[in-house]
Amino acid sequence: MAEPPIGQVVEVRGMPDRIRPATPVELTASARNFGEVPLLLEPRVEIIGATGHLAPDQVRLEIPDPVHAGWTPTPLDPQGGARLPFPGPGAIDATSGRLAPGSSVEFRVRFTIAANVPAQFVQVLVGGRPVSPGTGDEPRFVSGYIADSALLGPDGAMPTRPPDPGGTRSPSVPDAGAEHLGGTAKVVPTARRSDGPTFDLVGVPGWLRAGAGAAEFRITFGNDTDRIIPAVRPELVFTSGQSPITPQQLVVEAYDDHDRGWFPVPLAVLTDPANGRDAHLVGELTPKPWDGRRPLPPGEFTAITVRVSIPTGSPVAGGDLAVLVGGGAPEGTDRALASRSDFRVFHVPNAGVPPRPPKLRPELPPTAPDSAAGQREEDEDNTSTLATVAIWVILAGVGATIVYFARRNRRQGAGIEPDPGA
Repeated sequence: MAEPPIGQVVEVRGMPDRIRPATPVELTASARNFGEVPLLLEPRVEIIGATGHLAPDQVRLEIPDPVHAGWTPTPLDPQGGARLPFPGPGAIDATSGRLAPGSSVEFRVRFTIAANVPAQFVQVLVGGRPVSPGTGDEPRFVSGYIADSALLGPDGAMPTRPPDPGGTRSPSVPDAGAEHLGGTAKVVPTARRSDGPTFDLVGVPGWLRAGAGAAEFRITFGNDTDRIIPAVRPELVFTSGQSPITPQQLVVEAYDDHDRGWFPVPLAVLTDPANGRDAHLVGELTPKPWDGRRPLPPGEFTAITVRVSIPTGSPVAGGDLAVLVGGGAPEGTDRALASRSDFRVFHVPNAGVPPRPPKLRPELPPTAPDSAAGQREEDEDNTSTLATVAIWVILAGVGATIVYFARRNRRQGAGIEPDPGA
């Protein structure tokens, strides 16, 4: 979608990633005028299918009725759309007006796609009508918001897109065989925040052999708060500890449910400004397969499938690698991770070398607060405790040996034969 005109913003909340047929979807759209002059606004909604606008009998569109406190069916025009009346009692029949500078207006829409509509990708467009006869050169509100969603089949199956004739896709790394990966990744806890989405990594292996294919795992994140999270930008962070790491040392791919294929995830180096160490890589999972501008309603849960492979000869081989997933802040704000998962650490053996348990104690990247310090302190305390226990065990053993020989010498000096069981 093209960038909106300066001073015009349209936001839509409640649009799901997947739509089930015959299930109502309720949206809230807001239009804001940040400009300096009033704008003529003719709000409109359109529902577009894979091959064009859906037929009027395939979509049931409803708008709130403030008089009767219910929903009123609104027929679609031949273009698959309808005008939206301004909300408020007495304004139910209004279809146009002017949005004053610095003001905003909200619209609620509910639509249901019929059960006989085949699975496909649909787009919902909410915005101002771009042209209208008889308005001349009057300033208009022409910004819009397009949401792309998958209409599932009757059995819940995802739709597929036809291949793009002009598009090219780089070959994907094949999956690693069972003999080249295994175990369960070691978990290194980090301090989590409760003001953002809850992230987790599922299925990360305990070891992955270099040059032997890709290991597949999942990223899950959901909104367990009671409010809408405006936008989520999932980011994968890889770290090799103290050793420098470059994007060429590993390959990361994400599976796009819309286009049904694996796509490379570009990686960027994160440099710690405190020591200049390039020990972190970050990859944003936008715009495929998750749109970073999409809001996350309360209770919504999403999963993204990714995989990682280590090329033969990569300096990462022979050591450990840690992966963490977090949600970057919305566009135009600080890049610091708003929330994140725990680390998952796995070992990367070379060909023919047996795997071993990972030992890496990762640090958080420079874009996130160093909440791993407490964990490192705890590890140091545990190490000290174990060392102290070991010393006491050794001293106890030495003391028992001294007592044994002292008793034996006293018995021999008294002419008493030592008891073999003593």
